[in-house]
Amino acid sequence: MNHPPPRPPRPPGGDEPLAEQTSTWSSTQHPLAVASIEALVADARAMCDAPIDARTDDRSLEALASQLEALRRATDALTATVNGEMDARGSTDREHGHSTKTWTAATFQIPSDAAARRIKVARLLRQCPLLADALAIGRIGFDHVRVIAGATNDRNLAIVVEIQQQLIDLTDEVVLFRYWAAKIVDLLRIADQDGPEPRIEDTHVHLDRQFDGTSRLAGTLAGEAANVVKHALDTFADRLFHRFASDAVRAPGDLEIPHRSTLLGLALAEICRTALAATHTGPGTAVDVTYVIHAEDPATMWNSDGTRVDSHTAQVACCDGAFHAVVMDGFGVPIDLGREARFASRAQRRAAQQRDGGCVFPGCDARGGHTDLHHVQHWEHDGRTDLGNLACLCRHHHGVVHRSGWVMQTVDHQRFEFTTPSGRTLVSQRHGTVLSDAA
Repeated sequence: MNHPPPRPPRPPGGDEPLAEQTSTWSSTQHPLAVASIEALVADARAMCDAPIDARTDDRSLEALASQLEALRRATDALTATVNGEMDARGSTDREHGHSTKTWTAATFQIPSDAAARRIKVARLLRQCPLLADALAIGRIGFDHVRVIAGATNDRNLAIVVEIQQQLIDLTDEVVLFRYWAAKIVDLLRIADQDGPEPRIEDTHVHLDRQFDGTSRLAGTLAGEAANVVKHALDTFADRLFHRFASDAVRAPGDLEIPHRSTLLGLALAEICRTALAATHTGPGTAVDVTYVIHAEDPATMWNSDGTRVDSHTAQVACCDGAFHAVVMDGFGVPIDLGREARFASRAQRRAAQQRDGGCVFPGCDARGGHTDLHHVQHWEHDGRTDLGNLACLCRHHHGVVHRSGWVMQTVDHQRFEFTTPSGRTLVSQRHGTVLSDAA
């Protein structure tokens, strides 16, 4: 048996321009027929049952890995074609009230950032057919296109379209991916002759709750913001280092000095506490973080997203916390906390965020702090400012339910239903879980 090539093989005639290579599909068979895709999925699933054991030699495993990677790249190209068309049509927004990215993340239960990468790549490939062909035949992979898409902007897009073939050919010259990616980013920065124009949206930060109760911080800082944040983090991290070093001297072996990355994370929290304390004028603690304690289980504390708080954090929080009673009904739903008024009270907002855990629109991942309180029965139409008539909706879905043809209504136990313009019924979610009739 011959050794497989170290990368997915090119098709016969691989030296010819990619744009001139033809598809194996006949003119009478549409390549995107659902039945054809279903057949491929069935074949792939059947192959999963094929035995791979000690009788399978090493070279066969390498050949299988090579061909599976080729299959993955072809599937990525096809997925990008479909996603790009959906995005261009705006079909998911019309039918479901979701952007293509949000619909993809919710429907297939993948992280939002992964869905965003898919759509960004799909948009680029719609304008760069050579890159799309190279991905389809396996000459490049999804991550190659992701790097190019990340370095492409409105100013250098025309150049990217022009030099597609050179970007593809560079994968032959630079074998290691990280070196290839660095060359691509540098090349496309040079192609952006005017340089990045200062835009407020160039600076963005995402704080995502993880499955284990921690939060993942990611983002990009541009211009002066990057310099200010770096200086502040370094300054506070240095202060914390000296504090930990002093503690380590007093209790060697028991109090260790954390890694620099840990110090930077702690410094960020310290900066936030300092800033809140400097601007705080009301009674109580400056850092107003909501935790939930149920009367039947007073030893357990939960955050507003419904995640159990570890015992150490709970003990620290209870030392200097302001407690607000939230009365629940028999179904665990907060009842009305304030008098009838045009705007919800702070207590009602706290209760609604605890009840809903974020946007109630099914599939949306916006958390409670990023939502508006929506009157399901509009205030102008005799709607009451009661918990049963208030729902947490992110700004996007708040706009969706106000569109012509959309209807939102309250059902039992402060659940909600949405009726789309096409007549479909969507059931609300609570803490990211779609509610059943038994909720």
